[in-house]
Amino acid sequence: DRKLPRVPTGRLLTPGFALAKRIIGWDDSRGYRPAPDMQTIGEHEMSVATTIQHGLYRVLNPVMKTVLRSPLHRIASKTIALLRFRGRTSGREFVTPLSYVRDDQTVWFLSNHSTNWWKNFREGDVPVSIEIARKTVNGTARLWDGDTDELREHVSRYLCALPRDAKVYGIKLDQNKVPIEASLIKAAPTLVMVQVELE
Repeated sequence: DRKLPRVPTGRLLTPGFALAKRIIGWDDSRGYRPAPDMQTIGEHEMSVATTIQHGLYRVLNPVMKTVLRSPLHRIASKTIALLRFRGRTSGREFVTPLSYVRDDQTVWFLSNHSTNWWKNFREGDVPVSIEIARKTVNGTARLWDGDTDELREHVSRYLCALPRDAKVYGIKLDQNKVPIEASLIKAAPTLVMVQVELE
């Protein structure tokens, strides 16, 4: 039988890899995170953060894809899905593991301007497919980019459903795990969301 790659855990990490995990937003309790929390990284690290981030994505993404498509998917598939789409200019097919929140027939993905995958949805409605718990569903994706009341509301609902992602974007939560308005307003200009309406 084919052996599955081991998913890194905190006990096995060297201090250097632990820093790298913080830069890309990895959390041992959930697995992959969609974006780095730059607000927790010192200025002297900022110049190398993006390079390290992209390098680790190349290493961790194939591992997460394998896990999500295996019988072990339950350790991650409640909060992580595989988004399949084509490049806006290249036409190449991409499959990216991302944190998600599902509300009936709508699936939401949250990211920020430090990532690139969401830029493929700038031209309006885009056909996509999503692999959730080893099942594939098709839909149409719409990009939310720009600081608006609607975007803030969508982000707030997303983080209420998936509060662990709040620290990734530097957003503080109150005692009820609801985003604090001032913190959300500060972060909103850097945030983007992709909304997928399922068929």
